[in-house]
Amino acid sequence: MKTYQVKESVKVSANIPASTVTIFGYTSPNSRVELSSSKAFAVTYSLSDGYFVFDRLIIPRHSQDLCLTSLDESGRLNNPTCISEPPLYNNFTSIGPILLSPTITLDLQNQYSSGQSIPSSTIKLYLYQEDSPFSLIKKVEAFSIPIIETQTDAEGNYSVNLPSTVATNYRIFSTAIHLDANSPKSNTLLYHPSYFISLLYLLFPLLIIAISLFFIFKKARRRFLPAVIYNKLVATYYHKSITPYEP
Repeated sequence: MKTYQVKESVKVSANIPASTVTIFGYTSPNSRVELSSSKAFAVTYSLSDGYFVFDRLIIPRHSQDLCLTSLDESGRLNNPTCISEPPLYNNFTSIGPILLSPTITLDLQNQYSSGQSIPSSTIKLYLYQEDSPFSLIKKVEAFSIPIIETQTDAEGNYSVNLPSTVATNYRIFSTAIHLDANSPKSNTLLYHPSYFISLLYLLFPLLIIAISLFFIFKKARRRFLPAVIYNKLVATYYHKSITPYEP
C-alpha cells in the first residue's frame, strides 16, 4: 500500500482595481449617515456638531456615483446627495466638506414645518404657491412667496410657522447655509393651509366626475327606452250618442 504526501498547496489570488477615498462633511447631529453606490456601501454616525467622516474607504473602480443619505434622531430621512466617483488613477482622494440637505416634516393641524440640520446654521424655507384647487386647467408655473429664514439650535432643530391666509396649496422645501455654502434642498412636500381646503381639493374632482356620469347615464337611458309614436288619426275619437237597448 502506497501513501502520498502533499508537499505544496496551491494559492489563488486576484487583484481588484480600487482606490482609497475619505469623504467628510456635515449633517444633523447624531445621525446615521449611509454611503452607497452600485458596488460600495458604508455606514457612519455624525458627531454632536454634525460632523461625519468616512475615513479611507476602499472603493472599487467604476463604482459610479456615490450617494449620501442621513437619518436624523427623529427617524426622518433627508434628500440624497450624490457625488461623482473618485478619479480612476488616484490612489487616494479626499472629498469634502459635503453639506447634506436638512430633513423636513409638516404639522398640518398646527400649521408649522420642522426638521433637523447642521447646528447653529441658517435655514431657508421656500414656498411655491400652486394654482387654486378649483381651477379646471392646471398650469405648470408656480410663484413663490418671500423666503422664510430661521436658525437651528445647538441640537440642529428648527421650526417655522406657515402662512394660512391664502386658500391654496404650496410646495415647500428647505436648505441650510453653513461655512458660507448652501446645502442641497430637502425633500419637497405638499402643504395645504387647512383641512377644509384639503377636503375640497379631494372632493371637487370626484363631484365633477359624479355629475358627468349622471348626465351620461341619463342620456343613455333616454336613447334605449321604447319610442312612443303618436298618430293623430288613431287617437281621434268620434262621439256617438248611444240609445238604451229596448227589447
